[in-house]
Amino acid sequence: MLIGLSVNHIEGKSCISNAYVNAVIRAGGVPVLIPLTNDEQVLEVVLSQIDGLILSGGGDIDASFFNEENHLSVTSCDKQRDFYDIYLAKRAVKKQLPVLGICRGHQVLNVVFDGSLIQDIPSQVPNSAIKHNQEEAREIGTHSVVIQSYSSLYQLFKKETISVNSFHHQAVKTIASGFEAVAYSEDGIIEAIESTEGQSVLGVQWHPENLTEVEKDTMLPLFKHVVSEAELYKKAKEIHRRIYSIDSHTDTPMYFKYGIDIGKKNPILKVNPKDLGAETEAGLVDYELKVDVPKMQDGMLDAVVMVAYLPQGVRDAKNSQKTVDKTFSILNTLLKQIENNQSVVGQAKTAADLQRLKKEGKKAIFLGIENGYGIGKDLANLQKLADMGVVYITLSHNGHNDICDSHKGQPEHNGLSDFGKQAVKEMNRLGIIVDISHTSEKTSFDVLSVSTQPIIASHSSVKALCNHSRNISDKLMKAIAEKDGVIQICLYSGFLKKSGKATVQDAVNHIDHIVKTVGIDHVGIGSDFDGGGGIKGANAANELPQITMELLRRGYSEEDIAKIWGGNFLRVMQQVQAVPDYQ
Repeated sequence: MLIGLSVNHIEGKSCISNAYVNAVIRAGGVPVLIPLTNDEQVLEVVLSQIDGLILSGGGDIDASFFNEENHLSVTSCDKQRDFYDIYLAKRAVKKQLPVLGICRGHQVLNVVFDGSLIQDIPSQVPNSAIKHNQEEAREIGTHSVVIQSYSSLYQLFKKETISVNSFHHQAVKTIASGFEAVAYSEDGIIEAIESTEGQSVLGVQWHPENLTEVEKDTMLPLFKHVVSEAELYKKAKEIHRRIYSIDSHTDTPMYFKYGIDIGKKNPILKVNPKDLGAETEAGLVDYELKVDVPKMQDGMLDAVVMVAYLPQGVRDAKNSQKTVDKTFSILNTLLKQIENNQSVVGQAKTAADLQRLKKEGKKAIFLGIENGYGIGKDLANLQKLADMGVVYITLSHNGHNDICDSHKGQPEHNGLSDFGKQAVKEMNRLGIIVDISHTSEKTSFDVLSVSTQPIIASHSSVKALCNHSRNISDKLMKAIAEKDGVIQICLYSGFLKKSGKATVQDAVNHIDHIVKTVGIDHVGIGSDFDGGGGIKGANAANELPQITMELLRRGYSEEDIAKIWGGNFLRVMQQVQAVPDYQ
């Protein structure tokens, strides 16, 4: 495992203490010094090659990076190194690399994610009895820190109090968003922070590299942890290079009206709260898009299904036609965006298209429809959608339509309507997958009785683990599997657990349940990103490798992971489209 080490900048040299190098080697890793440069292309190449990152110690961080004036005691900042470290930290976390920040590196992590620093401990923590810039040798621990027993850090040392060395002038003050303090010195200085977002990101204020040779208080577990997490990340990275990974449901086109560009990194949007599921409009709120090509690149995700989402509305002829027009408008805008970004992305209609695009180094976008309301009252619209390359249609959303009953409300049709039965048959004929996410269970069983092809639930989860009307019962799951269909686990917190923010572990529990109930051939992943989806550890497309790493932790093979991440979905697509077998 290649462990990148950020370096010091001394007299024009990129250099680092051998203590860091030796600690990584003793932990089983291969240290790689990252040259100090602000050339982002060079740093991106390095980040693409390494499997973990250690942000090393060094001098003070310029206070402008946390919106303050420098304290009088801060006289020797190196902004070139600040930019370098901050870029490495930000991009490594975005790419899901395991990160350990040491001393200055610990502070860098806090600053990167909008925390602040105590700039001068002697004057700003005047009652401290601890000398945080010790005179003793670096191999000697001079004060103790107390570790929170619930933390990941505690799991490494299996003790609440450890002895550490101390060589710092600044310290964490306001803790960064997405982190928590997990260790303190006796004077209240924060000695360690770790991510609360399910990623392996940890910062310690002391210098463990100098203590790894001290038998009575070894710090080697910290470095072994980084190397172990790096090994897992490397396996996930290698698997994603070989397989075809697909997120089967994203609502990103909802944000076209805000001027997004799917091919580029998008700025923070100011959006209507109703677009995020709120019931009222209480002023615009900040929103970061969860799916675009840069995030797919960071997340090693090959393809997404982007849907035209149609909220259920009035079903008279006039409003139905307006919805049909909206459907085609959204899809045409999406196709235009793909065309405008053809150097990095392309439309996929078949498995062969996905294979070709991956070989070309491009991301793939499949087209889908969320809510059969979008076809209006004319089955002829299905042919037009098939011609555009739509791969599936979710029959309903959160309300009944002319096709069927949804999961919400008292039944209107008692399942599929007569029009709905015709629609299913026509979708079979045209090679469009029938998607039963959002439908009632009765509708789903009706679909299974009518359809001659496998069906999917593009973004649903398991009712046995979370009793929600949007989820799939074991009885329905078995019926879907018997027809060779697939259930794509939705990364929406409320469908994964009854209360609290769901985690990657919760999502994989749902995958486990399907595998145990009907087998590995009938499960996949449909995030619902940009439509409410997002969980701790997998909150956007760039974070999806966390799911792969959790699958590896639980013993899933590469063959299994290939099926979960896209193979099962592609099998259904090929069978429905009647194209040659997926290779």
